[in-house]
Amino acid sequence: MIAVGYIAAVLTSILVPVLLIALLEGIEGGNWSIIFAFDWLGSFPLAVLTVMVGALLIAGPVILVAERLSLRGWFYFALTGAITSIAFGVSIPRSAGGFIFNPGYLGFLATAGTAAGSVYWLLAGRKSGIRRDLG
Repeated sequence: MIAVGYIAAVLTSILVPVLLIALLEGIEGGNWSIIFAFDWLGSFPLAVLTVMVGALLIAGPVILVAERLSLRGWFYFALTGAITSIAFGVSIPRSAGGFIFNPGYLGFLATAGTAAGSVYWLLAGRKSGIRRDLG
C-alpha cells in the first residue's frame, strides 16, 4: 500500500496545480480551453517520473519515520507533503524560474503537497506501522 499511496500522491501533486491554474485562468479570462493546452501525452509522463524519483529523496525518510513510529495523523502527512512539495519545487531551478520567492508559487506548491499528503494518508498513512500478516 505504501507504493500505491506514493504513486497516487505524486499524481495528485501534479494534477492539483494544473487544475488550479486552469481554473484561475478560466475565471480571470473566461477562457476554459487552457486546460487543453497542457501537453498531456508528452509532458505528463515526464513530470510524473521526475517528481516520483526526486520527491522520494525527501518523502522516503518521512514515510520510513511514519512507519517506524506508527504515525497515523492526517496533519503529519499533510504538513510533510507541503514541505516536500515546496522543497522539491524550489530545488529545481528551471521549474521555478524567477518565482521561487513568489507567495503565489509557494502557495501552489503547498496546496499540491497538502493534497498529495492527504491522498497518501487516505491510502497508506492511516495504517502506518501496522504489521500485516501476508500468509
